Amino acid sequence: MTDPAPHEPIFTTVAEGRMALDDHEAVTAMLSRAFPTYSHWYQGARSWAGMQPEKRVIARSGDVVVAHAGLRRQFVTVGETEVVVASVGMVAVSPILQGTGLGAQLLALVDRAMSDLQVPFGLLETGEQTVPFYARHGWQLLPELTGTYNDFSADGGATLVTSQGGWLVKPVHTTIAAWPEGALHVNGQIV
Repeated sequence: MTDPAPHEPIFTTVAEGRMALDDHEAVTAMLSRAFPTYSHWYQGARSWAGMQPEKRVIARSGDVVVAHAGLRRQFVTVGETEVVVASVGMVAVSPILQGTGLGAQLLALVDRAMSDLQVPFGLLETGEQTVPFYARHGWQLLPELTGTYNDFSADGGATLVTSQGGWLVKPVHTTIAAWPEGALHVNGQIV
């Protein structure tokens, strides 16, 4: 097998506890570019906005992070049923590389990481404009789902957020028919 050209991104899946300070700084730099509205969250080595991930899928071109997704196993309550999910968040491709297929590669590795976490479902919340992208990659929109979670401000203040729309589920080790009925309550923050 030949080595990829220096400009071709190399993907890795890494446990959070194996990330060094410079890894966090590189992820932070890319996330602040990808999410300019939330760039105040991504400062220095603070490479997360909600709950700190358990695993990360990272693509690098040389030393530069060009794509990222965070995952964490988490219990949620749907109706009266507790379900363990892979909370997926901070899914981003560097703005200059969007539309190149890098996002599809990223989501394929997110699928593998969710499978390795042995969860029945992946769960994420996203904006209306990105729902079609996720739908093309097997995520299913639950348009009637109302979700509640804890949201913390950059200075640490907590608020309870209720959101309807933008909740997506991906069956991992089950089928979508196994997703329970009812409102979603995330027992903590989302990734």
